[in-house]
Amino acid sequence: MATTRKQEARPKRRYDSSRRSEQAAETRRRIVEAAAACFAESGYARTTLAAVAARADVSVESVTANGPKRALLIAAFSQTFAGVETEGTVLTSDPWTAAFAAEDAAAVLDAVADLVVAGQERGHGIWRAVSAAAVEEPEVAELYAALSERRRADNLRGVLLLGERGLLRRDRTAQQLADTMALLNGFDPYQLYVVEFGWSLADLKSWYVDTVRRTVLRPDVV
Repeated sequence: MATTRKQEARPKRRYDSSRRSEQAAETRRRIVEAAAACFAESGYARTTLAAVAARADVSVESVTANGPKRALLIAAFSQTFAGVETEGTVLTSDPWTAAFAAEDAAAVLDAVADLVVAGQERGHGIWRAVSAAAVEEPEVAELYAALSERRRADNLRGVLLLGERGLLRRDRTAQQLADTMALLNGFDPYQLYVVEFGWSLADLKSWYVDTVRRTVLRPDVV
């Protein structure tokens, strides 16, 4: 049968790669969030890819394509603490970039405190699960060490950003100040003050701001 002019004029359907990319990103986000929840509730060893798939409402094949489990743990920790999955340092994500670019020292400290406390609340469960498993499971101990190394590097980058703005006290090295920040930005303060002592998140933030001001920043800048 001959092709009509109307059929000839009809444009060909284009492959919508952007739509497929968005769907893949959304699936990835759901899988990583599900993995974080499973790790926090069941621990690393007892979390299976099938359990992650069921929680994310996707196929096991989809989870495997975003795995292996070791990679999912690192991605889950990053997304849980930073709010978004990041490659390398969390400081490249938009909220952290904006925090360090705030107008003055007080605004920087307030914005960073908000991000840290929110991250501690979100990531506390998964960090506890990994810490506990690292005691007895060599694979998890290796992951824990890798996350700790990344955490130390992130805090050093953050301190160097503060140093570029002339905000750091001068009687400590950058690494010493970064290690102080690593302690304050970690999960021990949340565990002690919020979980065990019953502090509110507002109390924790107030303590954080005051402690960073006294131990890391120059006394005349905030």
